[in-house]
Amino acid sequence: DDETVDETSGKVSALPILAKFCQLNPTDTNHTMKSLIHARVLLSIASVLISSGGIVSANTCSFQAPEDSICLQNSDFTDGTLIIDTPGKYKLCEDIEFDPNPPNSQVSPAEAYEPDFSVYDKNNYGLGFFAAIAIGAQDVEIYLNCHTIKQSKGHALMQRFFAVIELASSPFIPNVGPAQFVGENSPSFVGASNVLIQGPGTIGLSSHHGVHGNENSNITIQQVTFEDFEVAATSLNNVDTLTIKDCKIKGNRQDVPIVGLFSAARNIIPYGKKLKELGYSTIFSGETVTAEDAYDDLVSMVNNVFNDIVTGSGFIDSQLHQEEFHLFDNEFKVVDGPCYAFLVHGKGPAVGGQGFTLADDDTLTSSNISIENNIINNVKCWTNEVPATVVNGVVINDARGAVFQTVKVTDVPAERSLAITAGGKYRRNPVADMQIMTAKAIQDGVLLSSPELQTAVNTIDATIINWAAADPASPEASFSPSYRCNGDSMHHVSKGMIMIRVEDTLGFTIANNTIDAIENLSKAPFGTSSTFGTCADFHAGASIENSVEQQAGNVRAISASAVKGYEVKPKKKSEILLNSITNVVSNNANVIVGIDIQGESEGVFVDENVVNLFDDATDDIFDQYIAFRCREFSRTNNNGIKSVEIGDLNVFAQESQVLHRRLRSSSFLESHKNIEIKSEWEVGGCPFARGVAY
Repeated sequence: DDETVDETSGKVSALPILAKFCQLNPTDTNHTMKSLIHARVLLSIASVLISSGGIVSANTCSFQAPEDSICLQNSDFTDGTLIIDTPGKYKLCEDIEFDPNPPNSQVSPAEAYEPDFSVYDKNNYGLGFFAAIAIGAQDVEIYLNCHTIKQSKGHALMQRFFAVIELASSPFIPNVGPAQFVGENSPSFVGASNVLIQGPGTIGLSSHHGVHGNENSNITIQQVTFEDFEVAATSLNNVDTLTIKDCKIKGNRQDVPIVGLFSAARNIIPYGKKLKELGYSTIFSGETVTAEDAYDDLVSMVNNVFNDIVTGSGFIDSQLHQEEFHLFDNEFKVVDGPCYAFLVHGKGPAVGGQGFTLADDDTLTSSNISIENNIINNVKCWTNEVPATVVNGVVINDARGAVFQTVKVTDVPAERSLAITAGGKYRRNPVADMQIMTAKAIQDGVLLSSPELQTAVNTIDATIINWAAADPASPEASFSPSYRCNGDSMHHVSKGMIMIRVEDTLGFTIANNTIDAIENLSKAPFGTSSTFGTCADFHAGASIENSVEQQAGNVRAISASAVKGYEVKPKKKSEILLNSITNVVSNNANVIVGIDIQGESEGVFVDENVVNLFDDATDDIFDQYIAFRCREFSRTNNNGIKSVEIGDLNVFAQESQVLHRRLRSSSFLESHKNIEIKSEWEVGGCPFARGVAY
């Protein structure tokens, strides 16, 4: 109420409310701490607002992009991704909604949004338009110019891997990802360098990332508002010199209508189309099924989902399309996998577990990272743990890398079956049918790999093919799967939520960030109660400290793993300073951590941070809430000198913990409350783990 607004600029010119925040009661220690925490949160927010020039009103923006900038309009995106492969300056001249080649009277939704491969490289764009803007050049400036750029709802539904701005010519480096994105005849992979993404303005709706990149250097992202992303506002792998400053996350997308299985349905369609053209057929449950019928069933299902969501209510109609609802509905309406605000990682995608040891080869690591003066607010997600069928030690996935899903994690036994009955019989559905039919065609030599239809990652083998083909009355029709747990629909390691994740990095500063209102909605892990069995083993990348922890429900506000200080002389420590972390919750967490220093990290200084994860959580050593933790072997180096140093000016409402020893144990933790705090870390490494370590 005390804010004064300049009517011309629309900016707040004063924030006097901070000067009269509250009076502290010196006799009430808990009240004093909580009041201090709340005051520091307001101060952090004010710092971001002041450094970014104040609050911009909804109708006013005074920023002017350089006059020599190239003007970008919706017409530049009609046919697909805008490829920037030469230096230049660009500015948005209107709000952009990326919606290339949408459905029309001749093209159904299931077959729409496809690139023209006479224009776009078949390998780079084999999985569709992966970005609105793809920068494969150096010396590029993007000015949002007070406008918004976002994915359309239709394209966001049908293109499940996407970044509004991709800082590379391809979404993956060569020989990495669910397909080969850089083929023999493709242009060379080029990571962007010397790039500025400048606000004010908004990077909006995206089915994956706001900004994503690989092999980058000298990247600055500042004064940008991020909203409605699903996985991360920014995610960069192997980046040298990155600044993310004065940005605001207003909330991730919270009306996500479908889970990852829909992506598998969408991505397997082109294979079915080819098999239909070839007149192929195979056997399911003892009966011959043509590719034409299987393809038409899948296309009809995908079209039904599109029409319900895009032209209907926004969600799948549970009455009109019951099978679609059973397979694809997202009950929590937020992304169903690990999610982040800002992610920095070493070389390659961050799909494994937390980093442990920093590589000696600096071509594999990120360096010189600055994440400062940002506001992260109202982020929710859940990990839909997908029990992955394992045959002969191999996870079974389709030709696009999606897990072949037989069951889902739910408390309702009647709803757990996706492609297997409680008696072990194959339960047909259009997605599973097409995944298996594609695998059989590959096995028969009918479907040959091509840049558009790659087959190398398929692992659906004769065991699954023969089981699905068997007459239900025969012994071969019964199958008892072995499940590998702690993975999502692409068998990425479940890591829960991490708002600021920095790993495999030499030198970073995480300072003056406000993190508030973070919620993990994940269910209890698979195997705790299931008609369809328990976990036979766990994703190999689950945790080097505890290979059996199911991490879906975990939350870390700030995580640094496999990191060191800056490589300068004299050496300077990496820093985590002046951050405010409040209101972080999860109903099924093993652990909720404010600041987590993981792995063999060294050269980190932590001070002047305020952490109050949950107002009702205290410093009880037996609950899930930990304000700060690190590993004892990271506290000192071989000379006994403190390597991870905790300053005296942190304000932690919950306890700090040190992992005493990195051991593995065969003990089973039914309740972490029965474990003494000194030995807690010895039982598997990470606290409160469920299961048996190897």
